[in-house]
Amino acid sequence: MSTPDSLKAQWQANRRLRIAVGLAALFGLLHLAFALSDARSARIEAYLTDRALLERLEGAAADAEWVGRATEAREALDAMEATMAAAVGAGEAQAELQALLDGLATGAGIAGSRVRSEAAVPIEGLPGVWQVVARLDASASPTAIEALLHELAGRPWLRVERIEIRDGNPGPIQLVVRAYLRQQEGAP
Repeated sequence: MSTPDSLKAQWQANRRLRIAVGLAALFGLLHLAFALSDARSARIEAYLTDRALLERLEGAAADAEWVGRATEAREALDAMEATMAAAVGAGEAQAELQALLDGLATGAGIAGSRVRSEAAVPIEGLPGVWQVVARLDASASPTAIEALLHELAGRPWLRVERIEIRDGNPGPIQLVVRAYLRQQEGAP
């Protein structure tokens, strides 16, 4: 008896085999149907997202002011980047931030401040920019603290992440600051 004849005889004689193959085929078809439905839903969602983006872009293109706004935004970014501190290497970025915070504290009338910083790290996806986190500990009067915070607020590339001020005159103050510094040419 040949192999096809043997398979045909087993198929006809074994009812459980026919049921198992039928169930496997049913599960396979259901899996295929669900996969196609998921793919269709993903395509519909991508289409709706793309359509919304296209409508926003068409609205921006119809607005005659967008070129002027883009130019203003670029000028504001260039002005902000011009005020950013720069450093050649990671160590210099740390030292630059420490010196800046110490200078701002001294300029605000805070004497005896202590500044500690973490290692500078390059920002992923933003070449040419260092990120440094530093902590400033000091004791200061309320007016000196206000002057320091005003100076920090005027620098968009400095962000105060945490501030802790305790009662007293002079009151203890602790600032955690995250700074972004430009990487100068010739940096490693």
